[in-house]
Amino acid sequence: MRPFRFLPWLLAAVLALLLGTPSTALAAEQRAPLGGGLTLHSGGDHRCTTSFAATDRWPGEWYLVAGGGCGRPGDTVRSGERVVGMVIAAETGITVIHVTNTTDWKLVPWISGPGGRLTLTGSAEAPIGASVCRTGSTTGWHCGVIQAKNQTIVYPDGRVHGVTRTSVCAEPGDGGAPFVHSDQAQGVLLGGSGNCAAGGSSYFVPVNPVLKRYGLILFTG
Repeated sequence: MRPFRFLPWLLAAVLALLLGTPSTALAAEQRAPLGGGLTLHSGGDHRCTTSFAATDRWPGEWYLVAGGGCGRPGDTVRSGERVVGMVIAAETGITVIHVTNTTDWKLVPWISGPGGRLTLTGSAEAPIGASVCRTGSTTGWHCGVIQAKNQTIVYPDGRVHGVTRTSVCAEPGDGGAPFVHSDQAQGVLLGGSGNCAAGGSSYFVPVNPVLKRYGLILFTG
């Protein structure tokens, strides 16, 4: 009986099935993470901060819930020079972006926390009095408590209803910061008063109604 020989080409095929081709694996590793806390722009003064990653089903299309000011529906959104996707909805304080560039980006379920990455596992709404934290592009990580819900904020371009008030400070440039309670997504920073040196208050748009309105599912880990 001939001794069994494991042919080199067969070994290569088995390894490719188990590990993927080197070029595919390398390309996946080189994709940049796309989640909360990324600054985006669509030209001119249209800028916003991403809050949470989402999908429409799993596996499905990728989306970002971000702060307001990132452009009008149909605008192409970038991070630096790299295309991310297209604005599909723009409200006062909220932008929803369809991620069309999946070659350069990979969706991630985390935001930046004080000890590194904070992976989100859901979006259960926290009650009044519960602690909440947010990470802003200007002032970083700050925490406080939920003080009131279903507030109405009036802006020159319209009213925003159903807003939550907190004791967390906020400063210009923090808009769009993701609010969390433990590992649960809560909302998108709308604005505030005071500052982080003297203290103040802030308001966020609850994320669950936004997800429901656009038929999205929070991307979790």
